[in-house]
Amino acid sequence: MSNIALYRKYRPLNFNSLVGQDHIRQTLLNAIKGDAISHAYLFCGPRGTGKTTAARLIAKAINCENLIDGREPCGECDFCKDATSGRLIDLIEIDAASNRGIDEIRALREKIKFAPTRAQSKVYIIDEVHMLSKDAFNALLKTLEEPPTHVYFILATTESHKVPETIISRCQRFDFKRVDRKSIVARLGYIAQHEKIEAELDALELIARSVDGGMRDAIGLMEQMTFDKKLTYDFVKESLGITGHKAIQQLYEQLIAGDISKSLATVNDIHFEGYDLSQFTKDFLEFLREKMIDEVKNNGPKLSLIMNMVDRFQEAYEMSRSAVIPQLPLELAVIKLGVPSNEYQVPSEEKAEEDQRSKIKDSRSKTPDQRSKIEEVEPEPKPEENIVSPQQDKGESVIEFSLDSVKRNFPRVLENINTPAIKRSFQTATITKVDGNQVTTTFSTNFHLEKVNNVQGHDVVERAFKQVFGKTVKLNFEFSKVNIKPAFEKSPQPVNEDLEKAVADLGWEVEE
Repeated sequence: MSNIALYRKYRPLNFNSLVGQDHIRQTLLNAIKGDAISHAYLFCGPRGTGKTTAARLIAKAINCENLIDGREPCGECDFCKDATSGRLIDLIEIDAASNRGIDEIRALREKIKFAPTRAQSKVYIIDEVHMLSKDAFNALLKTLEEPPTHVYFILATTESHKVPETIISRCQRFDFKRVDRKSIVARLGYIAQHEKIEAELDALELIARSVDGGMRDAIGLMEQMTFDKKLTYDFVKESLGITGHKAIQQLYEQLIAGDISKSLATVNDIHFEGYDLSQFTKDFLEFLREKMIDEVKNNGPKLSLIMNMVDRFQEAYEMSRSAVIPQLPLELAVIKLGVPSNEYQVPSEEKAEEDQRSKIKDSRSKTPDQRSKIEEVEPEPKPEENIVSPQQDKGESVIEFSLDSVKRNFPRVLENINTPAIKRSFQTATITKVDGNQVTTTFSTNFHLEKVNNVQGHDVVERAFKQVFGKTVKLNFEFSKVNIKPAFEKSPQPVNEDLEKAVADLGWEVEE
């Protein structure tokens, strides 16, 4: 191998070699051919997607003496060779991260006034331009708007949201996208052939999947993991600490087949081989996303199941951040996918009451002899539970709705209030009256009354009553002053004034 890093050695030398950015390449080529190159460009996008490379290609095209087809730099003239080797003095690359101050930009403004030394035009490439200070941006503003005719600016950034709108509006903006996996694999295969590297296709695919669309990172990883002119799947998998496509495909097929035992075994194998389970879950979710989109496009029958799998493994990914046992979230996801939901959910009190009602209705439909046998096995409901009203023979409402019943079931009402603040205040209330569907409750303090006596409070509490009693109620909240019988009647001493004030602040009255 050459001593030059592969990503530098195989940096595209013409627009035709720019991978994964077809929309940008075609637009730039048309601009070069039509002699309509802008004096300021802004290239945005993730790292390693070709922003700086495209900027250098534009610089070559501007100064090339023998453009191919009127748009591609020839690569053979002195200007092209000097630009490729970094010796072209009129191609200036500035790292904004280390030259971010106003003094550097002022110095730049002074230099651009001078004519090019050798080339036809000066080209300034400012990398990571979002790192410039506010004052530096302001100093650059006027220059970008009306640069000298011999000067071109190409700004590159990975964080376009940090670039001021005033700068963006003075540039032609191009958004570079992440390079797709197929293009990365193809490019890696091309490099492997030229470098005479025996690379396994699975290894290249694994690298492409791990770099999040960054071509430069992919080439760097391939170079790093090549040993003795060989690049193997097993070595890449072990080095990256990821499971690879085969394990993902295997788990997917086992889940589709409903084989819980094998799915659990696969999860444990992945764990004990030392792979990062959070990363595996993330990769598996990405795989499921692709499968889900395919099912939608092809109107496939597995869409519902795949969507359920996405939900379960999304839960597992969120749980994995705090899981004491690393593989437990994945195991739960597998089990929940294989077991019907009603088999792992704990029955609620409402469900238990529904079962009880069903049994009672069945007993009423049987003959007296059959009922007597049932009664011998099933004890009658306890009187204090107030489960069944003797007047109800159709089962519309199973809990008697009376003052006594509401008081007894008050703790259950509290359990069904989901808003903590309302729950805390309502538990201080006293049920004083039940008239039809009207329930009157009283509060001893204005503080708790005001917390509940509003639109949200009525809605939350009334829904809790409906969940317990199966009927819509209307709530009346009242304030009831608590009378404190004086313990001072036997004593001629007057009531303590501080105590009287404290009681009055609570909305209570002290009887004379």
